[in-house]
Order: sequence, then C-alpha cells, then structure tokens
Amino acid sequence: MDRAIDSGERRRRVWRRVVVTVAAVAGLVVLLGLAADRLRPSVRRAEVRFATVERGSFEATVQALGKLVPASERVLSSPAEARVVQVLRRTGERLEAGEPILELDTGEIQLRLDGLADKLAQNASDKVQQQVQHENKVAGLESQIEIQQLDLEIARYKLEQARRLDGDGLVSAEEIKQAEVTVRRAEIGLQRSKDEVLSARRGQEASMRRLELDAELLRKDRREIERQLELATTRSPVAGVLTWVAEDVGATVATGEIIARIADLRSFRVEATVADAYAGRLEAGQPARVQFADESLAATVASIRPTIESGVLTFDVALERPDHATLRHNMRVDVLVVTERKPDALLAPRGPYIQSGGLEHQVFVVRGDRAFRAEVRLGQSGHSHFEVLSGLGEGDQIVVSDMRAHLHARELRIK
Repeated sequence: MDRAIDSGERRRRVWRRVVVTVAAVAGLVVLLGLAADRLRPSVRRAEVRFATVERGSFEATVQALGKLVPASERVLSSPAEARVVQVLRRTGERLEAGEPILELDTGEIQLRLDGLADKLAQNASDKVQQQVQHENKVAGLESQIEIQQLDLEIARYKLEQARRLDGDGLVSAEEIKQAEVTVRRAEIGLQRSKDEVLSARRGQEASMRRLELDAELLRKDRREIERQLELATTRSPVAGVLTWVAEDVGATVATGEIIARIADLRSFRVEATVADAYAGRLEAGQPARVQFADESLAATVASIRPTIESGVLTFDVALERPDHATLRHNMRVDVLVVTERKPDALLAPRGPYIQSGGLEHQVFVVRGDRAFRAEVRLGQSGHSHFEVLSGLGEGDQIVVSDMRAHLHARELRIK
C-alpha cells in the first residue's frame, strides 16, 4: 500500500524542478548570446586600416595628369629666296646648339656678296682717286699762292718807292694811287687763293666722309649677306628637339618663310589634362604643385584651353623654376591645382573607404571592439584629406579600408 508524500518533500521537488528549468533556460540564453555574437559580421583588426578624424587647415585640390613640354620654341626663317638642297636632320631628332639642320642653295646670296665686294673695291678706288685729285689741286693753289705772295711783295715795294719819290715831287698822285690799287689787288688775289685752299680741303674732307659712309653702308650690307650665307646652312640656336622642318628637297622657300622649328630644352612648362567635370573649378592664376619622383615644384595655372575634346580639358601650367635640373622632355607628372583654402576644417584621410563622388557616404566608426556604420556628409576633396561636413567628430576613429563587402551590416565585430 502506497504511502502519501508529505507536503515538505513535494515543495522541495517543485523547487528543484524550477531551479533546473531556470538554469537550463539561462544556459540556453547564454549559449544563444554567444552563438549570436559569433555569428555577428566581423573583421580582423590586422586586415583593415584605421585613421583618426582631425581638425586643421585644408586645401581643396583638383588632381590632373601632366606632361613636361618645352616652355618656348625657336623658329628659323629662310634668309633669302632659296632652294632646299639637303635635309640634314629630321623631325623629332634632338639637336645640340649650332648643329646644322638643312642646307639651302647659296648661289644668289653669293652673287650678292660678290657684288658688294666689287662696290667696296670701287669705293676704295674712288677714295684714292679723290685723294690724288685733291692733292694736285691743293698743290696748284699753293704754287699760285707763292707767286701771288711774290707779286704782292713787288707791289708793296713799288708803292713804298713811289711814296719816297712823291716827297721829292718826282711822281704824281695818280701814280701813287695806281701803286696802291696794285697792292690791294695783289692782297685780294692772295687771300682768294688761300680761301680756295681751305675750301678745297673742306670739300675733300666732305667727299672722304661721304665715301667712308658709303663704304660703311656697303660693309654693313656685306655683313648681313655673310650672315645670310652662314644661315643658309641652318643651325640650331639652342639645344632642343626639332619639331618641324621643310623636308621637300628641291622646293623653293621665300625670304622669311619658316623652314624649321626647334623646341628649347632649357626650360619647361606642363601641359595638363583633367576630366571636363572639373572645368568649372579651374581658372587661370590658381596656385598649383607639380609632383614627380620625390620632387614637388610650385607652379601656377597659366591658361586653360577653350575647347574640350573627348571629355578632356587641357590647361597649361607655368613652373616657378622652369629650368629645374631634374626636368626632362615628355616626363609624366602629377599636377595638384589648389582651388580653395580653409584655415579650419574637419579632416578625414583619403582612402578606399570612399568609392564614389557625391556628398553622402557610409563610414564605419570604431567604438572599442565594435565598428558602427554611420551616415557621413563630405565636402570637397584635397590631395590627402576629405573635408567632413557632418556625421563625424574630431578624434573619431574610422575604418579607411575598402568596406564595400560589409555595407549591409550596421555593426561589425573587430577581432
């Protein structure tokens, strides 16, 4: 016969069941929590990069690709109408200063030079002839002066003798008057001859100056023709690259016609290109930096091409040191054009966590061992930082690695 269980024992059994049930439920909750934590999306700390949001000065920049090209180009013109005899260098070849480029027919120039030589010889002959004629004329005048001086002395002697005889009453007043006229006539003739000598000498000096001026003009023309003759074998005035040359052998080129172009390699400028989407942010005069290898050179936007081709805008950049020793023709460089400067801004480092343009972006902010997805509004971009408009604060740590694979998660565990 069964014995009834007392009430105390029943209560103890009920409590044991309750404790076991609660313990089982609690264990299950813990297990479910642990499982949920392990199932939460996560990333390894060693596989991602982190950065801190800072405050500081900010430069908004537009990055463009550039190429170094010569800052200037020398143009050679034909010194005279001539025929192309031989092309010595071809387009694209590098040239040293003084190196010949092409040869022109010099026949006509040589004829002109020979003609000037004949004129100079004639000028020299005219000088000699003029000098001989002058010396003969002066010699004749000087002989005449000597005779006139003797005549004057005789006339004066006769006048003096007549005056002595007049005191004795042996000559008439008319004879004395005649003697005085004779002396006066001899004095006038002598003075006239002396004046003729002076005039002849002045005339000779004027004639010689005229002949010398003619000779100097002829020598100047000869130097110009000799220069043209030298230029007929066209030589590069500077070290550079031949960008164009008249290559048609036998063709006639007119005086002043361009026959070669040489790019000067002593100084450079940058020819830069950028997507046309940035056209509205660029303008002449903006500061810029040209970067290549370990160099960064100050520069300025010099001009912007008026046309856009295939979605690409081209602009020219002037270097502050266009003759920098490391610059080379056709070298590829990066150009950073500073479009705006702000002395105080919130800055987030550039990185692959920002994948597209626009203002709104998804960024993971780190809190302890968790990374939480946040809506962030970015402004302009610089060379190394983005401008943060909202969604982040100074000192926030963010993930700057490519997080596209985790954008579906609102929270990530960092292991």
